Amino acid sequence: MKKMLLLISLYFILQMGVIQAQEKIDEAALLLQLDRDFDKATDEKGVEGWVSYFAPNGSMVGDTSRPIIGPLDIRKTMEPLFEDSTFSLRWQPTKSAMLIPELLGYTIGRYVRLKIVAGKPMKWTGNYSTIWMKQPDGSWKIVFDTGNPDDPPKEVK
Repeated sequence: MKKMLLLISLYFILQMGVIQAQEKIDEAALLLQLDRDFDKATDEKGVEGWVSYFAPNGSMVGDTSRPIIGPLDIRKTMEPLFEDSTFSLRWQPTKSAMLIPELLGYTIGRYVRLKIVAGKPMKWTGNYSTIWMKQPDGSWKIVFDTGNPDDPPKEVK
């Protein structure tokens, strides 16, 4: 009887492990989708969409010589760009991976930035890297974002 009880207990323990393994989320794929959602939210909502994906301690390194840290500084830096009706920033992630499973991961990809400068439509292209961190509430937020242009901007003909 004890052996039967032990076997039944072992069976249920193994089944719980199988169920948990089946429920395990592919976090790298999740980050790819989050990055796509980030692009869409930014396209639709401008600076509000942009800022909403950053963690409270999130930072950016962009066209300035200093890091831009925290939502207020990020908003202050990005708002003038998004207020310009000729400005557009779109991107597509090409790869994601976990650095520390269930805590820290990254996405990389390509971006296109458009803006009219001195009456001429200009286009920047380049690579970007975004580091995502799982927050205490279980959501994923950006803790670091940066981009690197391919070349100087080109006039769009």
